Amino acid sequence: MQTFALFRTRPVHAATYIELVRSLTTTVVPSAIMGALFAMTATICAARTGDPILAWIAVVGSLVAVIRGLVQLAINRQLRRPDLDETHARRLERQFAAIYLLFAAIVGAFTAAAFVLCPVDEQIAATALLVGYAAGVAAGVSLRPKISVPAVLLAVVPAIAGAAYVGGASHYQLPIILAALMLGGVGSMVSRYRTAVRLIEMRQLFASMAKRDPLTGLANRLALEQAFLDSVRACGGKLIVLHCLDLDRFKPVNDTYGHAVGDALLVAVGRRLERLLRPGDSAFRLGGDEFAVLQTGIVHPDESELAARRIVRALSEPYEIAGNQIVVGVSIGSARGVDCGPDLMLMLSVADKALYDIKHRGIPGQALAG
Repeated sequence: MQTFALFRTRPVHAATYIELVRSLTTTVVPSAIMGALFAMTATICAARTGDPILAWIAVVGSLVAVIRGLVQLAINRQLRRPDLDETHARRLERQFAAIYLLFAAIVGAFTAAAFVLCPVDEQIAATALLVGYAAGVAAGVSLRPKISVPAVLLAVVPAIAGAAYVGGASHYQLPIILAALMLGGVGSMVSRYRTAVRLIEMRQLFASMAKRDPLTGLANRLALEQAFLDSVRACGGKLIVLHCLDLDRFKPVNDTYGHAVGDALLVAVGRRLERLLRPGDSAFRLGGDEFAVLQTGIVHPDESELAARRIVRALSEPYEIAGNQIVVGVSIGSARGVDCGPDLMLMLSVADKALYDIKHRGIPGQALAG
């Protein structure tokens, strides 16, 4: 049981899974080289022996190698899409696995047949091909052990059986060598996969922390830039609206109650703001007492104005902080991105100007669309 536990893998998060599947994009050139070597080796072996089984394996295997290359090229284009989601990634991985494992089985069938039907010099070439194939699997597909491990087994186990069937001193040694290399390779692939998962998850954690405000837990300005780009790509002809918020009378809270209460108030504002969001909208803390809300999929301009008024009303309600009832206002300046081609810096400038105009007029809490 402990031995089998060494080869188990745990479920991973969607973002980690997608990055692991994208590692398959590196396999096109090695697969093309292996396909060419297989076609050459199998064709020569079939020609020298005149055996119809080897001829059939050579033809089918060469055809599958070509199809495998074309499928991998098509899958690669899909894997590089920035909007790739987990469902699509799983479908692409299944397509990759189907043709990849089919070729592995053909390599195994050819090597086993070569041991039984071919002279020694062709057996050496088949063995070299097999070892090279297994090494290529370990180098290129080890981050997907549900593909790499079956591929190695499909290729090596028939070769072990073929060598054992032939018999003789050298052929009895060969199955032991191949089995040992196979088990060691499988263990190394699983170990490499686990290490890669840890590193990817750690990198994604650090990236997430870099885009998160440590006080309120809201996304920060760096995350706003990424969310804005994603929204522009997916807006589908609908409006994108950016609201810039600034708390009114926040400084007196710090002066009267201290910075600890001020920080707690910012946290409470962030939580209340998140509860107001529609699906697809996002809230951000830009710094100090400044926040932002990015709205996507706006069909009618009135939707953004209604949302701004709703935010003003909700955030202006009293807060219970450390036994103190605290009331602050909020001013909002809004900017709309038109025709799906907005510029974040321009929208921030327009929204900031609208926000400044509100504060300059001394009417806190009034939303204005810039």
